[in-house]
Amino acid sequence: MVKYVAALDIGTTGLRMLVGKITDSGSTHIIAKSTVVCRGVRKFQIEDEQELTAGVRKLLKKIEEQTDIIVKSAYVSIQGAYVGYVRNTAVIDTEDGSVTAGIIADLLDKTSDIELYEDEHLIDVIPIKYIIDDTTATTDPYGAEAESLRVEADVVTASEDAVNRITGCLNAAGLEVDGFIPFSAAMMGLLPDYEQESGSTLLIDVGGSVTEFSVYFKNYPFFSSSVPVGGDHITNDVAAVLKISPEEAETIKRDYAIATAELVTNNVDVAVFDLEKGMQQLVKIRNIVEIMEARIVGLLNIIADRLEKEDICPEKIDRIIFSGDGLASFNGLDILCREIFNAPYLSVDFSRVTGMKGCYTYASGMVMYISGLLPLGRMDSRIEKKSFLSEPQPEQGSGILSGAKEKVRGWIARFRE
Repeated sequence: MVKYVAALDIGTTGLRMLVGKITDSGSTHIIAKSTVVCRGVRKFQIEDEQELTAGVRKLLKKIEEQTDIIVKSAYVSIQGAYVGYVRNTAVIDTEDGSVTAGIIADLLDKTSDIELYEDEHLIDVIPIKYIIDDTTATTDPYGAEAESLRVEADVVTASEDAVNRITGCLNAAGLEVDGFIPFSAAMMGLLPDYEQESGSTLLIDVGGSVTEFSVYFKNYPFFSSSVPVGGDHITNDVAAVLKISPEEAETIKRDYAIATAELVTNNVDVAVFDLEKGMQQLVKIRNIVEIMEARIVGLLNIIADRLEKEDICPEKIDRIIFSGDGLASFNGLDILCREIFNAPYLSVDFSRVTGMKGCYTYASGMVMYISGLLPLGRMDSRIEKKSFLSEPQPEQGSGILSGAKEKVRGWIARFRE
C-alpha cells in the first residue's frame, strides 16, 4: 500500500514543504515541493500568528496548483529552544527469541513513559543504543536473536505552549499536525556514511535568526541545542557598520562570503551606497570580511561555551559540518573551526545528498526519518488527490532517493520486515 509523508519546515525566513511517496517496495520519491517567504517566526518565537497561518495557506495552495494534490496533514519542524531531551532506558522480553519491528516499537513506546512537567509535550523518542541480552551493544538490533532487549534513548519533549500555538496556526490554515520533528532527529540520516560509523560530528545549521547544533556519535544525537543568532545578524552587522541598506548588505555578504580576513589576498575597493551621506563610498573587502568574521567568531564561541558546559570538550569532536543557507557557503570555516574547536571542518553539499536545493535539507531529513519509522507504527500523512486521473509522479531529478546515498535507503529498509 502506497503511503505519503509530508514535511513542513518552519524557518525564520520562510516555509518549505516536501511530500514524499513511499511505495510498497520501501523506496521514497518526492512528488511535491514548494517554498514561500514568511516572517511570522523569529528568534524561536511566533511573532505574527496571522502571517504564519497565511504563509501556510499560500504554501498549500502552491502545492495544490503544482501537483493536483491536497495536503491535509504534515510533520512539522520545531526550533531547538522549545525542545528538551531526557535520557531514559527500558527493557523488554522478546516473545520468540528474536527482535522484530513490533518488539522495537513496543520498547520505544515503553521508553517514552516518563514524568512530564506541566508545560512539556512528548514529541519523539530517539534511540541511542540497544543492548541485546544485557551483553551486546548495537545501534541496529532488528533480526537479532535475543531473549531481552534494552534501549538507551533520548525522550524528546517540547514546550506545550509552543506546540499549541504552532498547531493552532496550522489548523487555522487547514493543516493537521502529524507530529513534531527536532532538527537532531531529521538530520541524522543525512550525514555521510563514514561519519555514522565512527567518531563524533558537530553539525551546525545556521538559519536566518536561529542556529541549531547537534553532536552525533555513531549516527545518533548525543547533545542538541540552539542559539538566537543566525545569518541575518551577519547581514545586519554589515548594514549597520557600513550604513547601507539590509538588501545591499545581504548581496555583499553573499558576494564576499569569506569567514576570516586572513584569506583576503586582493584587498580591492567595493562601492556601497552610504544612506547617511546619500552617496556612494568605497570600502575595502578586508573591512567587510572583518565585520562578518567578528559575528561568525562570536557565534562559534557561543556554541563552544555551550558544549563545554555540557562537558563536551573539543577533543571529543572529530569533525564539524555546516548546513543551512546562513553560513555553509562561506570560505575559511576550516580555519575558524581549527582555532575555536581544534577540530577539522568537513564540507558536505547536502543538496547532492538530498537531490534538492539546500533550503530543503531539514524537510528532506524529516521525510526520510518518518519514512523509516512507518513500519514501527508511525502515522503517515493524509494526502488527497483532486483528480483520479492525475496520480502524482516523482519530480524529474528531485526526490531524496534520486540524489541520496544508498545508506539512506538502508537506514529505512533495516526496520522493514
